[in-house]
Amino acid sequence: MSPLLVSGSRLNISLLIFLATSVLIFSSPAVLPLGKHVDHSYTASRLSRNAPVHRADLKSSLPPLKQLRRVPVPFGVDEYSHNLSTNGHGSPIIKRDLDFELLVCTGGQLLEMIMNAPANNPWVQEDLQNGWTKREDVVAEPPQELDFVLDSMGISRSYIDVKPAYWNQDKTFVDADGNPDTPATLGYYHNKMIPSSGTIIAEANYSPKFKAPNQPLPPLNRWSDIVWLSWVAEAGADASNLILILRNNIITQSTRDLLEFIHSARPDDLQLPWPGIAYDPRSTKEGKAILATSHGQGVAYLLKDHSDVLGRRVPVARIFTVAGGAADGSEGALDDDFDGDSDDGDDFDDEDFLYYYILWELRDAGSPPLKEML
Repeated sequence: MSPLLVSGSRLNISLLIFLATSVLIFSSPAVLPLGKHVDHSYTASRLSRNAPVHRADLKSSLPPLKQLRRVPVPFGVDEYSHNLSTNGHGSPIIKRDLDFELLVCTGGQLLEMIMNAPANNPWVQEDLQNGWTKREDVVAEPPQELDFVLDSMGISRSYIDVKPAYWNQDKTFVDADGNPDTPATLGYYHNKMIPSSGTIIAEANYSPKFKAPNQPLPPLNRWSDIVWLSWVAEAGADASNLILILRNNIITQSTRDLLEFIHSARPDDLQLPWPGIAYDPRSTKEGKAILATSHGQGVAYLLKDHSDVLGRRVPVARIFTVAGGAADGSEGALDDDFDGDSDDGDDFDDEDFLYYYILWELRDAGSPPLKEML
């Protein structure tokens, strides 16, 4: 056989092997090991807070609506990879910019739920007797650092009008499977009701699931359910007049990360003195993202579950800051619809610390959306 033919045959075989290998390489899905640093600078550079990301591109990373109570979307820099995190399903997420878009999509789902889902109100006051104790040794006044805010809105600070609702899960209870004497979780929800002004102040809230993640929970365990029972007990026939929910002293890191990201372009060190800036989830991406945080999801479920009493309300987030000096009442990884982690603690006081607050203004769904941030 001619050496030229032999050489040609070998060339053809090598070419076939090369082509087959190339097909396998380029047709195989890339597997990204979690916890490893992967350079996604090109992809990340195409994403920004002001550039839309198509919902279809993110759909595989979003939890179903029914799982929103259990699977929060994280936000912030992952301390291990500084680039990737996980959304609860094991899917890698590009940090910061893409996390913001995921929160926007989740907030959009929550807004749709608020507007359209049926009310769901299975709990009654007697259910609090299963493992919960109401503290009575509570001063009936709002946090002092909020005096100027409440006064500017005409909200009463009188002990006559302020009704503390401090509920501690400090007793054994019958769990959902009927097991008696289930150990207390030591979770607690500390809030204050001001029915005369249609206001709830959420002060210090640690859910039973956050405090005891590996043990059975009392059937009644979510912030939105307990704070509603507290509101109805104090407001009575005026329960439908709820118009404001103030999330107090936010030092939960994931929420702070988001708020700092949103306001990172401000020239004044992120300070937002009262009256701050308002974000409507109907017209701003920021409003949707804030609604998806641990400090928004509980409000969303409260509005959905009690739309039969409140009507359809849209929660508009007004963000403002107070620098240092905040005393008792720092707010923890809460609530209701969020199973995150937190480094929050009671009686946190640092004169150099910038405290964030979210005032949720519960506006009628038929009102026009805010077109601009105020």
